[in-house]
Amino acid sequence: MLDIKIYVAAHKQFPVSKRLTPAYQILQVGSEGKASLGYLRDNTGDHISAKNASYCELTGLYWVWKNTTSDVAGLCHYRRYFSSRLLDRNLRQLLTEKEIDRILQKYDVILPRRVSLGKQTVREHYSAAHFEKDLNTTRRAIEELYPDYLKAFDEVMAMNRTYQCNMFIMRRERMNDYCEWLFEVLGYVEAHTDISEYDTAQKRIYGYLGERLLHVWVHHQQLRTCEKWFASTEMTVKKIFQTLLARAKG
Repeated sequence: MLDIKIYVAAHKQFPVSKRLTPAYQILQVGSEGKASLGYLRDNTGDHISAKNASYCELTGLYWVWKNTTSDVAGLCHYRRYFSSRLLDRNLRQLLTEKEIDRILQKYDVILPRRVSLGKQTVREHYSAAHFEKDLNTTRRAIEELYPDYLKAFDEVMAMNRTYQCNMFIMRRERMNDYCEWLFEVLGYVEAHTDISEYDTAQKRIYGYLGERLLHVWVHHQQLRTCEKWFASTEMTVKKIFQTLLARAKG
């Protein structure tokens, strides 16, 4: 069986479900200069932990890429996990190592189910909440660094369904390729973007862009995707209804 590790990004202590198997490794992201929470920390070895305010959980992904060696690696969150059912607050159908191994014999990557953006495109949805100029800089980065991805970028920007949360599970070799591409593109954007006047929410720019770029990379690679629910330990039926209603109005 494959050596599988799913890293659970966390920035604070939380009630750890007894359903988490040893494959699920809790990783304190943005841990540089912070007190230890008793979890793995993303500020050891080769790391960008100090950039967590703008890279979000991607500082954890960078650490996984540079400092771990499992056959399969994945990223989820302390309150969001891959599950076989939507409303699974108690993680009764959390993906197990056996299921992941079986899925990856047929598919290239496990992703959260794509969400509908209603009438908005991916570009419109991003621009409504953030700065469209940053998408334009990202497009320029791809045009200069990876021009063969430009068609995929434009196609994804025109879609009205996309992946969210920077969550995935894939084989190591594929993850290495993805991370090399992702962090080079984001590095270009970072070098050409002044975020000094952005508020705290907008400074999370590279985490937001990473969500869209995962879709671009998967789309360009034409990967065989297995989509699973992302089960939130905080989600209720009422919250699901409110979310769906808000998206429909968008």
